[in-house]
Formats: sequence, C-alpha cells, structure tokens
Amino acid sequence: GDITVTATFALNEYTLTYAAGSDGSITGTTTQTVNHGSDGTAVTAVPDTGYHFVKWSDDVTTASRTDTGVTGDITVTATFALNEYTLTYAAGANGSITGTATQTVNHGSNGTAVTAVANEGYHFVKWSDDVTTATRTDENVIGNISVTAEFAINTYTVTFKNWDGSELKTETVE
Repeated sequence: GDITVTATFALNEYTLTYAAGSDGSITGTTTQTVNHGSDGTAVTAVPDTGYHFVKWSDDVTTASRTDTGVTGDITVTATFALNEYTLTYAAGANGSITGTATQTVNHGSNGTAVTAVANEGYHFVKWSDDVTTATRTDENVIGNISVTAEFAINTYTVTFKNWDGSELKTETVE
C-alpha cells in the first residue's frame, strides 16, 4: 500500500571550546554550543601578572575573540609568555657608564650592576629617577627602566688671607 513518510531535519550544532595555557585564564563562556552559521559569544584570554597574551592555538593574535558564522567545532588554547623589560642606562654630559648599559630582564628578575663614572673634575649627582647612588642594580623589575646619570662640575672654596693670617676674602671656584 501507500506509504507516507516525512523527513525530519535538524540544524547542525557545533561546540566551541576555549582553554587557557599556563600563566593565564579565560573570561567568558569557555564551552559554547552554537547552530550552524551562528556566532559564538565573546571570550578573552587574560594573562597572569607579569605575563602577556601571545596567541590562540589557531594563530588568532587578538586576546578577545568572537567566532562568527561557525561551520564546525572549534577547540583552541590561549598561549601566554613571561614579560621581558628593557633597562637602559645612559650617561649625561661629563661622565660615562660602566656595566651593561642596555639589559633585557624577565618580569620580577634583577638587572646587573651599572655605575655612573664622572669625568675628571666632575662628580656624580643622581640618576634621572632620583636614585642617588652611583652604582645601582635594579631588582624585581616590573617595567621598562630608562635613566640618565647626572654629573656636576666640582667646586672648591679658596680663602685668601693677609700676611698676618687675617681673612681677606673667600671665593668658590670651579
């Protein structure tokens, strides 16, 4: 006899899975189910302190993403890396620097010692960030540092006396 059948169709559903590698986390819904051609919701890769977002495992380089027009499952992991900072030490006029003037250090690490050395007839005053010791080692670095050593000419006090030892006048000279 006659047979009547009805075909039933369902829209494909896909799973979006977002994970964080070490040294970070994900904000937003990390497992999402979306219909074919639909859009997921926003997720953001958030680095831990001292780290930065590098990329997702599918080479997307923006930390925040919303996958749109989805046509298949997506599973990605965010990658993070330790921050590196540059320490730059320069000498102002009338002096020089000993030690490594440009250093690259990891977040929370220490630089190596540098010393501001005054030219003959001058003395060290301070670094541009008000550090007053000529030799410095920046420790527990959490950002770039760029400083210049400041030097000043030496001054001397000269006292002129009469033949009897009484003071005639005093002057400061360079």
